[in-house]
Amino acid sequence: MSARAARWLLWLALVLFLPLPYFMVEVGRVPVAQLMMFAAVTSPLLYTDWGFTVQVVAGLFLLQSVFYGLLLWLFAAAVTRLLPVARQTLLVLALVAGLALLALLPVYRAPLSHGPLPTNWFGLWM
Repeated sequence: MSARAARWLLWLALVLFLPLPYFMVEVGRVPVAQLMMFAAVTSPLLYTDWGFTVQVVAGLFLLQSVFYGLLLWLFAAAVTRLLPVARQTLLVLALVAGLALLALLPVYRAPLSHGPLPTNWFGLWM
């Protein structure tokens, strides 16, 4: 696997599975993918309803999505740069598998999509 493919794969796994804190009406821990989904849902409302609340909600989701996306991209780039080339594929696949296994545990707290109790990755989307 090339270094570029390893970086993209690691970044995608981090975006999909890594629980990160966010702030909105309530606070929680969700993957960046869910923040991006919330930003995609609330941003079109800026066109139809230019109220203060919509601006704050859409702005916070957009800001947090972009910030975490860039931060995780820099992290993935640094990790793939530091890994030995001979073992890079194996180590990146192990990290991706570890993140996927972590996502099966109740490590997320998503009051906007799931409720107050901790949930796993599938509970975020159902």
